[in-house]
Amino acid sequence: MHSFVKFIFFCFFTSISVAGTDGTIRGQVMDVYGEPLPGVQILIEDLSQGAVTDLDGNYIILNVQVGTYDIKTSMIGYATIITKDVNITMDQTRWLNLTMQEEAIEGEVVEVTGERGLVEKDMTSKKVTVSQEQIEALPIKDVTELYSLQSGVVKVEGGMAGSIPDHEEKGLEEVHVRGGRSGEIAYMIDGLYIRNPIYGGIGNGTRLNLFAVDEFDWQPGGFNAEYGDAMSAVSNMHTAFGKNKFRYRFKYETSMIGAQVFNNQYDDLRGFNDYNLGFGGKVPFASALPFIDGAHYWISGQLTDEQSYRVLEFDNVVSTGVLDDDIDNNVMPWDTQPGLRGFGFDKTADVFGKISLKMLDNDLKVNYSYWQVAAHRQSFSTRYMYDNTGQNELFRDTYRNTLDINHQLSKTTFYSLRFSNFIQDQFIGVRWEDSDNDGYPDWFEYGNAAGSPINDYFSPTYDMSSDTDNPYVTPFDPNTTTNPTEIYYTNRDGNGPDNWTSGWYYGAAPGNYNWDVAEEFIDVNQDGIYTPFFDLDGNGIKDPNEHWVDIFEHEHYSDLNGNGQWDANEDFDDYNGNGIWDTFDFDTNGDGEWAGPILVEKAIERDGSYWLTPEMYVNYADYFDGFNYWNDIQNPYHGYIEEFTPNSYQEYYFLGWNEERVFGGSDQFFSTSTARTNEVRFDLTSQLSSKWNTRVGFDYKVHKLNFYEIKNPWDDGSAIRQRFAEYWDDFGQDGISYVDDVDDNFQPDIGEGNGQWDPGESYNDFNGDNEWNDYVEPQELAFYWQNKFEVPWMVINAGLRVDGVHYNTKIWADENGNHSPYKPWMWRDCGEDGLCPDDNEWTAPDTGEGDGAQQGYEEVTDLIGLPYTKVIFTDAEWLWKLSPRLGFSHVITDQATFTFNYGLYYQTPVYQNVYLNTNRADDPQDTFEESEGQLGNATMTASRTQSYEFGFNVQVNRNWAFSLMGWVKDMDQLVTAKTYRTGVYEYQVTANGDFGTATGIDFSLENRGLLVNTMLQYTYSVARANGAYDADAFGGQFVDAPAQQYLMPFDRTHDLTLTLYTFLPFGITASMTNFYQSGFPYTPLIFSGDKPVEDEINKNTRRSSDWYWANIAFSKNVELNDLKVAFGLNIYNVFDNRNEVNIWPLTGTASDPGSYYTDEIGESVSSGYYDSPWYYQSPSEINFFMRIDFN
Repeated sequence: MHSFVKFIFFCFFTSISVAGTDGTIRGQVMDVYGEPLPGVQILIEDLSQGAVTDLDGNYIILNVQVGTYDIKTSMIGYATIITKDVNITMDQTRWLNLTMQEEAIEGEVVEVTGERGLVEKDMTSKKVTVSQEQIEALPIKDVTELYSLQSGVVKVEGGMAGSIPDHEEKGLEEVHVRGGRSGEIAYMIDGLYIRNPIYGGIGNGTRLNLFAVDEFDWQPGGFNAEYGDAMSAVSNMHTAFGKNKFRYRFKYETSMIGAQVFNNQYDDLRGFNDYNLGFGGKVPFASALPFIDGAHYWISGQLTDEQSYRVLEFDNVVSTGVLDDDIDNNVMPWDTQPGLRGFGFDKTADVFGKISLKMLDNDLKVNYSYWQVAAHRQSFSTRYMYDNTGQNELFRDTYRNTLDINHQLSKTTFYSLRFSNFIQDQFIGVRWEDSDNDGYPDWFEYGNAAGSPINDYFSPTYDMSSDTDNPYVTPFDPNTTTNPTEIYYTNRDGNGPDNWTSGWYYGAAPGNYNWDVAEEFIDVNQDGIYTPFFDLDGNGIKDPNEHWVDIFEHEHYSDLNGNGQWDANEDFDDYNGNGIWDTFDFDTNGDGEWAGPILVEKAIERDGSYWLTPEMYVNYADYFDGFNYWNDIQNPYHGYIEEFTPNSYQEYYFLGWNEERVFGGSDQFFSTSTARTNEVRFDLTSQLSSKWNTRVGFDYKVHKLNFYEIKNPWDDGSAIRQRFAEYWDDFGQDGISYVDDVDDNFQPDIGEGNGQWDPGESYNDFNGDNEWNDYVEPQELAFYWQNKFEVPWMVINAGLRVDGVHYNTKIWADENGNHSPYKPWMWRDCGEDGLCPDDNEWTAPDTGEGDGAQQGYEEVTDLIGLPYTKVIFTDAEWLWKLSPRLGFSHVITDQATFTFNYGLYYQTPVYQNVYLNTNRADDPQDTFEESEGQLGNATMTASRTQSYEFGFNVQVNRNWAFSLMGWVKDMDQLVTAKTYRTGVYEYQVTANGDFGTATGIDFSLENRGLLVNTMLQYTYSVARANGAYDADAFGGQFVDAPAQQYLMPFDRTHDLTLTLYTFLPFGITASMTNFYQSGFPYTPLIFSGDKPVEDEINKNTRRSSDWYWANIAFSKNVELNDLKVAFGLNIYNVFDNRNEVNIWPLTGTASDPGSYYTDEIGESVSSGYYDSPWYYQSPSEINFFMRIDFN
């Protein structure tokens, strides 16, 4: 975490930041007799921003930064009013009507509280605002947990039934709002987007620290036209900013105190430590600079270190090491640890810095911000329960620079111009490890045998891997040709990436090597690398007692007379046995030195380690359970030198038990990606009259997306791989494969097989810029017009938005140039006569043949695999969508409103689905055969949701209010995969096609100002669709029938959250969050004959048990002048409810898989196989904290 410290210093000296989005303050000032007062000054001192009342006593302050302020109202002859804690919320008008009394004493000041009404008349849809003070009082670890506090929001944790595959491994959050798919939220910070354009949504790499958040806004539908690229909700975090007085804040939260005080092993294994630091105020001496009216800064950071990603509690049935006991208990020999065990880790550090400069009498604000996140995680996987060597680790790094120019043109008009450069890096890989420090990394020993046992009891065809924990056992092969007791050591991993190997060799720096360019030699000792002599003393010089090994220029000889050449009377090693001293023509460059392989790709280096290249990955399935244990207990020399018979203990465990626990090999992912997003946003806001406010603007984003991912890299050409780089032929500068290069004697040229594009190599110029690119560059452009009409009895929000996307790539086309994304068409470059060289009648090239340009007379075909064919492409085009928005709030009484809103909401598909394998679309045969027949589609339009919302908001009295809202969502054009056939190939293409509906009722009840402040939210909903997530249809069987809707796995019929806040005796404050949700739907198993199968007719018709959990926080403040110190404790899952996150579908419970499966214990699995604590929610967690605030 050294980089975190650097970030703090960097931000201290250089950071300045963007302002948040804005709200409005307006009202009327009157005297005690009800007469309007003109010329009254209303001032927000922290912002140096204000207004003066007109002849009717009315005033309006536009462009007020979101936050909480004290507002000063003053006029000569009247007592000054200080309205405390006035909260300004995004896109809302705060009405502040004041009554001034004549000044009885000179300088008299009256303080009042700026209490916000429980029903806000200008709200046309549901909206939740959480202030900084509320965030700090809640028992949460970071601000992303605020989503879960809202009813109608379902956060699906990794490993939960119905969760999206591989989401947890990639650090992505799965959050569903009102029955929508995951990723349908517009995540924003200060009004600019932070969604990952490759994967969609956010994850652990986009954590914003607690002290950086001034306010959190959440709107689950009904949002204005200025917000797009979202179908379910808008989330906007408004960042903190420096004020006139210096502020310092520090918070430390830990699980370790509770672990010591209560002797709690669970909290000890969690090892949770969280540090928050923030400070800010005025920039010293800034006002002395020309044109600067004021400057403020804020800097904050958070460092979170969890020593265990998950802590699980297992049963006490473990191996004793005594054969008879283990057999009786059906226990695996490696199942040795009972009770609590920790898995993985999770570390996140982020820093945020901000300064706001004010100029031109505070009318011009120029701001800049910097935000950086570094996250490192290893999650829990059931495969790696006993040995996590070779398990994937995840790194996510975020960098964002934002510039904002906000200019108040007049009292009624202002504009905002914002620029953002946002970078999201991600890496998933396997760490390079050498467990026994013998120079052979673990992956190399896993991938190479130590001998070939002649009596392998478990699997006669299976060679024992080398021993990663024993430096005296390294990879070798027997000399089966002449001397079976002689061994040849293995020191090299193939020829390089061209044949799906790394080419790494013993002693080389980690990376991929190309041996095709190495000069030949005679490998006498058969170890794969050139060893001229045995250098016993390591001095690099052949000494008399050291003998020659491999042969390069000639057979080795004894140079008795020292003339540097062989003479007839000198002995030599007759390697080929022909009785003649031989020379060899291996020195192709004539320098007398052997030229070895070249490093074509250095292994990634980070976190103090190297990381495996994809070519180094070894299939973890080869190291399941018995394979590895058998490999461990059978010394490789046993089976190689002598007969070996396993004893009864070994025989018992290796007659079919396979629980897919891993003891070697490599995890399934290698992935690296960089998403660079440059965004510019402009909007102009004007109060055209006392009743009409309008805002027009545009938002333009251009992405540069570099993405490379391989799943199961050990499958070589059959591995599932995706790359955004333009496809190229890695043939070197001459553009010819050395296999076909007769002129160069079949020798690779410069750059051939180096895994990167070099000038001269042909490539597919898919974006048409005449350059090879390792990225794609889509563009998004939106225009919006939002209006707000306010009269005493009605508020209307009406807007219109236009969204466009251009994928900047090429698309399959038919012979007329029309888009044909689901079927490739080819033309044969055979000229006017239509004859190609493989046709019998062909004699010589004719007009147009082989010119690379399609002519109208040349044949067009849809047959794949024909020679001399080229795929027809056409360019992608801009795709546009129009979305109207309308909402109104009808004021029934001063304390009751009826609201309605309607809108069309669109969201661009995530680019992983758009560009899937399209970089090699010019070779359909290769694409279909090597990519599992899965392709993206650059004609996909945005998915669509049509939403209606209506309801009542009623304030019963000063303390109580409730709202009752109904909503309906129709979702269509959702991303799916459609199956097609051409010739012998069946393949799937992403497309718009899935659909669904969601309906619900929201009820909320709130009270303020009583002994216990309460916020209750309840949602009743039903979510149905024909697919749960974008890639759900991939790999599915083609069914020629209409798709049917069914309950989504994230459907929760009942969802209730209850937040309580109160003051206890002795100055202790307490807050509690309570959650209740219906269980998740699942498909039951039914018996087909004597085997259970999924009941596809009744998909997701059963439901798991309901969920309930609660968190509670206590704190005690001690104040001394401007210093406040708080001590407290957070208890998560206070009642220790072990809710089921997964179940066995035969019984519908997490505890009992059913007798059909338990009858297998002792036959094919151990008793521990069904001990599955990960099927339950985590137990109670206790964290103590200390917080220091100085103002």
